[in-house]
Amino acid sequence: MKMLIQFCFTVLAVIGGAAPTCAADVAGIWALRAQGSTLMLLEVSRSRKGWTGSWTQPSSYDTNGEYFNDIKADTTTRRSREARKTEDGVELVFDNPWPGGAPDHIAIHADGENHASMQWAAFNSNRYELTRVASPIGLGPWQTDRGYIPDTIRSTSDAMTAIFAADQADRVDPAHIDWKVVLPADRARREQTQKLLDSGRLSSGDDFYHAAFVFQHGEKPDDFMRAHALAMIAIARGRSDATWIGAATLDRYLQYSGRPQIYGTQFTRPTSTFTQEPYQRGLLSDAVRKASNVPPLAAQENQRAAWDRRIQRE
Repeated sequence: MKMLIQFCFTVLAVIGGAAPTCAADVAGIWALRAQGSTLMLLEVSRSRKGWTGSWTQPSSYDTNGEYFNDIKADTTTRRSREARKTEDGVELVFDNPWPGGAPDHIAIHADGENHASMQWAAFNSNRYELTRVASPIGLGPWQTDRGYIPDTIRSTSDAMTAIFAADQADRVDPAHIDWKVVLPADRARREQTQKLLDSGRLSSGDDFYHAAFVFQHGEKPDDFMRAHALAMIAIARGRSDATWIGAATLDRYLQYSGRPQIYGTQFTRPTSTFTQEPYQRGLLSDAVRKASNVPPLAAQENQRAAWDRRIQRE
């Protein structure tokens, strides 16, 4: 969807149940940020004549609600033509510069001293986070060949959380998994997770982190590559610890595709002992493993040996 300055959108407050005085907390300058850069500014003020506001944004960009691309360096600012106090905060109305376009309505509710939340009606499955700034700041800078993800408040799916919990419960003791029971359960969990993905019901970093584990426990390379893609989304949406499952999904994809793993996350027991083979240990350094939340080579060997000793004692 091409987003120009003439594009009309509505931002609605998303946090209800606020005290009647919450509107006073909305006054100030609010930044919508995307990966550390300011994407838009909303400035709200109150005087004896009532509420007013301004809205500064890039003059042109592409977006699907999740990512902003082709962002122009020049900006434009519009002043509100009217404003009103709402139950949740303040709603500002802006004229649309596009001839015949409907007015733009922006409503903001402060969640605290320095944070506010809003919803963009054009992409109503997303909620965006605003951060208070002390004074007007510039937008950007932007690279025209990359996309930017705005700060977003995302809900976590209870259904996906339950699927993940069941997946992990079946693996409490890796050395004694009853695969006759677990494999059919894994298939059912992948089907359930795929339905959630297809219906767009997964949103948060937690959701995609959980889904990555479910597909990591698949049976073919495509399952593991799908798991890797989900892990990358989890990282992008704030689950920094998803670097481990990102590494593990790549390792498993490589091994099931006939190539050696590179991180060392995969242990199997084809005989009476555990092994990590095939394993290309020299491709990555332990520093890279550490940065990916993967244990170094020595710790991996200690883990493998400990599992072997446990099996021998039983």
